[in-house]
Amino acid sequence: MSKKQLSAAQGVEAACILFALNTDAEGMVRLAHSALLPPAYLEGAGAIRFCAEWRAFTHAVITAGLMQHAPNSVLMAYLRQTGNLLRQASVPSGEEGGQPAAPQAAENQESADHEDLEAFVDGPFAGYMPLLAQGQQARCPELFCQRLASETARAKGEASPPDDQSKARLAAAMAMLVSAVWDKLEHYEILAD
Repeated sequence: MSKKQLSAAQGVEAACILFALNTDAEGMVRLAHSALLPPAYLEGAGAIRFCAEWRAFTHAVITAGLMQHAPNSVLMAYLRQTGNLLRQASVPSGEEGGQPAAPQAAENQESADHEDLEAFVDGPFAGYMPLLAQGQQARCPELFCQRLASETARAKGEASPPDDQSKARLAAAMAMLVSAVWDKLEHYEILAD
């Protein structure tokens, strides 16, 4: 079977689409519910933390897939989109646009965005990348649950980690994501610039 060729720009766009499809807020909340996670992770700040962790895992899955199936220039172009992807994922549906910000507010927002991006890259994303790059994706669900419980405990002073059944359901969803994304990327020949 011949692979469909994509230009470098199309390859980056395809990777960004994969990220958007797999980090839809409603879909992530449904995933948390179907995994039977404890109530602390299903609404409010807990759901926000779950979604942030899922975005980090998804971004790492796509990055690791590009490492296998795309030229380095495409991988780097995708990684340069990280801030944009996170901003788009954090805006609720129907709230894009709005009034332009005042210059000082825009500068403050840019600084906050940069700090959030650094925390994302150095925190959860950095935790998943070595595991995925070394073919140890089976260790990701445990890391995911540990990070989720730790972040919740830090915020609330307590946290009940997901039980074994929740971990197993979450592990299955994570394995399906890895398989689906890597399989999709394998079907393309992404060309260099």
